[in-house]
Amino acid sequence: MNKLVIGVNTAMFDGLDTDVAFSTIRQAGFRYVELAYNQGYVGDLSPDLFSENNARHIRELLEKHQLRSQALGATMNMGSEDAVAQFTQRIRFAQLIGATWINLCVGKRADRQRIVANLRELAPIARDHQCVICLENGGDPNYDVFALAQDGFALLEEVGSSAVAFNVDAGNIVSLCPDKDAIAEAIVMLPGARHCHLKDLEHRDGEIFFTPMGQGELNYLPMLEALAAHAIPCSLEIPLRMHRQRDSYPQRAAVPVDPAVSLEVLIQSREKLEKWLGYSL
Repeated sequence: MNKLVIGVNTAMFDGLDTDVAFSTIRQAGFRYVELAYNQGYVGDLSPDLFSENNARHIRELLEKHQLRSQALGATMNMGSEDAVAQFTQRIRFAQLIGATWINLCVGKRADRQRIVANLRELAPIARDHQCVICLENGGDPNYDVFALAQDGFALLEEVGSSAVAFNVDAGNIVSLCPDKDAIAEAIVMLPGARHCHLKDLEHRDGEIFFTPMGQGELNYLPMLEALAAHAIPCSLEIPLRMHRQRDSYPQRAAVPVDPAVSLEVLIQSREKLEKWLGYSL
């Protein structure tokens, strides 16, 4: 059986300096990182984030903290008129920081035709930069073009490129499709996946809050076995600064989360994963 490669998505450090995020991730015992540059889910996304200067800065921090970048979170509206130009910047940036998997929720069902056309144009650019565009099943109506497995496989078939695959997120199924078995549906997606987000969650008064792995409502054991069988790398995505409201839309807290809290959540999550998997990460 393959050993899973599990990193940490930086969404939990929204509003904090990247140096603090990387230091905390390394302290928690992880070796891989996924930058969260996700439109609508974290703070201001300046175009400078995708510059060569920032890529150089990120590489310096990765070396400083003995981390590796395996993925980039780059959610954006792939149905917008300038999506190809915007996402090409993200592809180039991903290559500069050593990230292969570019994960993104892509947009609304109403914009499906334009989304497919844009992905067809972007696929060869991603291939030329040794990257894979990983479509993520959405968690709210802004990203409902890919909600369930059948939606995703239809998109893959229409785009028709090995440079486009899935980033599977069972937690997003809970919020956008609450009547579905999230883990079972996520497992159905795995044959089309090249990356996966792991997150646990709990309901409080009809809203969704994120928890350390194993302390929420999702039973990841069967999914971890399937992920290992497919050799799919993962990131822990535990966006502590936000929660999902009853309508599934995200709401960010006014202030960032204390890094000490994030450190404890990551340690608890790593220990639970190692117990489930039977080996150290």
